[in-house]
Amino acid sequence: MANRKERRAAARNKGNDDNPSEAIEPDAVLEGAPNGGVPPMGEDGIPMPFPDHEEDMLFKTQMKVLNLILGHWKKGLAVVGAVLFVVLVLGEFASFKTDEQRGIQAEIADIDRRMPQESPAVAFGLQPPDDSPETKANLEEGARRYEKVAQSGVGAGSAMAWLKAGEAWARSGDSAKAMAAFGQAHTVGTTGTLGWSAASQYASTQVDAGDIDGAVATLGALTNKVQGLPAEQAQLNVALILEDAGRIAESQAALQAFIAQYPGSELMEQAKAGLSRLGNAG
Repeated sequence: MANRKERRAAARNKGNDDNPSEAIEPDAVLEGAPNGGVPPMGEDGIPMPFPDHEEDMLFKTQMKVLNLILGHWKKGLAVVGAVLFVVLVLGEFASFKTDEQRGIQAEIADIDRRMPQESPAVAFGLQPPDDSPETKANLEEGARRYEKVAQSGVGAGSAMAWLKAGEAWARSGDSAKAMAAFGQAHTVGTTGTLGWSAASQYASTQVDAGDIDGAVATLGALTNKVQGLPAEQAQLNVALILEDAGRIAESQAALQAFIAQYPGSELMEQAKAGLSRLGNAG
């Protein structure tokens, strides 16, 4: 015969069988997650980060690319938007919230899959690009499709599509259409990293076309759109553009304003080096 303790345990189990919804084990809610909801362990025994930390990795990647650009500023100025483009796409697409923006993202991704691929060596100018008629025709068709998506979209999605179109036109060798597309991306008026990239790309094409004042105005328009390092980089780029154009006094004034406005900037070393360089040039 069962003792009193065993009879009570049997009664509790019977109650649970009658109401299965109340008998869920605490760990059951984690069964759908990998490893039972426990972060995977690295080789050093430290839990590996979850995807929520991807934004931190994105920021670190941006900083590394910026450091590379600053080390070779004349070449970097011409490709500043292009170098950051892949990073930008990953960061900005991750922030799309509305159904409309997700639809634009899907359309852009579909065009991306059909575009001729470009190797990192070509992107950094270490190898000549593929300029075959077939590749050029595909790039031009992709650019037209990006533009169609941009014209039907709004906000960040539209700006991203215009940037993609400008990049495709640039790869095809049509600098005029690339400049027009980058100008449209800048006109959309987005803020943050996307707005900075659009302005930087547009300013770069303006410099290539000899429109120095236009490039300075484009970067100056970022004043109310970006903060932190992008804002500092934009102002420093203005000084570098003026220096490269031989407008030494204006470049010196821009650098002095930068030093006064951003005394703790990570770019201070480059600004001071620029002043020293201009002083020697004078």
